[in-house]
Amino acid sequence: MGIAILDEDKETVNILAELIAELGESPFPFVDKDKFLEAINPKQHGLAIISDDFLDVIEGTKQVYDSIEIVAIGIKDGSTCLKAGAAYFLKKPFRADEMVSVLEALMTPKGGRSDGKDSSFIVADPSMRGIVEIIRKVAPTQAPVFIQGESGTGKEVIARNIHALSKRKSGPYVGINLAAIPETLIESELFGYEKGAFTGAYATRIGKFEQADGGTILLDEITEISSALQAKLLRVLQERQIDRVGGKSPIKVDFRVISTTNRDIEEEIKTSRFRHDLFFRLNVIPIKVPPLRVRREDIIPLSAHFIKKIAEREDMQEKVLSKEAKDSLLKYPWPGNVRELENVIERAMILTDGDVISMEHITTSCDVPDILASMPVMGATIHEMEKNLILSTLKRVDGNRTKAATLLGISIRTLRNKLNEYTKGGQISDVGNTECGDPDPEEPLET
Repeated sequence: MGIAILDEDKETVNILAELIAELGESPFPFVDKDKFLEAINPKQHGLAIISDDFLDVIEGTKQVYDSIEIVAIGIKDGSTCLKAGAAYFLKKPFRADEMVSVLEALMTPKGGRSDGKDSSFIVADPSMRGIVEIIRKVAPTQAPVFIQGESGTGKEVIARNIHALSKRKSGPYVGINLAAIPETLIESELFGYEKGAFTGAYATRIGKFEQADGGTILLDEITEISSALQAKLLRVLQERQIDRVGGKSPIKVDFRVISTTNRDIEEEIKTSRFRHDLFFRLNVIPIKVPPLRVRREDIIPLSAHFIKKIAEREDMQEKVLSKEAKDSLLKYPWPGNVRELENVIERAMILTDGDVISMEHITTSCDVPDILASMPVMGATIHEMEKNLILSTLKRVDGNRTKAATLLGISIRTLRNKLNEYTKGGQISDVGNTECGDPDPEEPLET
């Protein structure tokens, strides 16, 4: 792969060129902006390393050649480079291994996807690059990994990457969400059961641990299981064998275990809700995933990834984020983390008609009406509830009828008719007309 370099400092360019050559790739060094612009070509260059002194080049290159991934370097505010289109920002002075990690991440096809499921791992923030380094070191080993983080931060994606980079990658990857299974069924789900073990057991069934034989098992939300099951799980980890429900003899199983939790594990142990000895067995390699609100440099690269993913899945045109839309994404606190970001981007992709996603189409949970706040007192009619919801939504979007109609899932015509009904009935005063965009094509213009 060809990697272009643009920096006014010739020594920096030479060092980066040597580093790229050591990776087995082809460096294309430049210290002159005009020569860089004349030469840059997606057929020859898959990546570009550009100094933040050339912010206009970063923005222009990304706009003209979206397929070229850009790594920005410099001493300024990295968020400016990310808004301009860079996938990563490394602050000078940076270590050689940091640049290698970034380049390898960008050179991996589909962001590191290695199986049929979505195991993409997009990172730009320094805190996440540290996690990438941990993954690279721990993946080839057999050590248990314990991943902590809020819901939606990407704990399962990390688990899939560890498996994909491990010596067990040709074996099965089996995940089980322990929070989603009734407590009475968890044991049989994990360890399986023999025919006739209980009423309804008409055939022998192997559990998740047996399914993971020779591969990796993910115990998602491990802190949700009971103390009794924790004791059985500890025995399985110690002896590497399971007992099916109703079984007469133990079964040897070869697996690697990865566990996750969104709870404060120290508090769970302190209050005796989670066994200390089990935690020690699982927590050989701890990974703490920071929430998206504190890894803001990941927001724009993740958004670009989701745009490509959704466009491919829905067979639709890829779109780009406007500067205002990027600013809106960077300012939002993301309580739902990466999962919420993906939902917001998917909604924007569907609602945007053109090829540019504007701030108008970036609707986060802060923009969604608080239904409970708009609900009237007990005994209110459906008509009153509907009216309060519509008015509450309009208030939250500063009277913008187009945006309100989109959030409510109704047409502008329906919204207009409802408001006219409320006005004529004396229930509200005239709220005016603050629609934006084109008028309803099926309805004549109001005069």
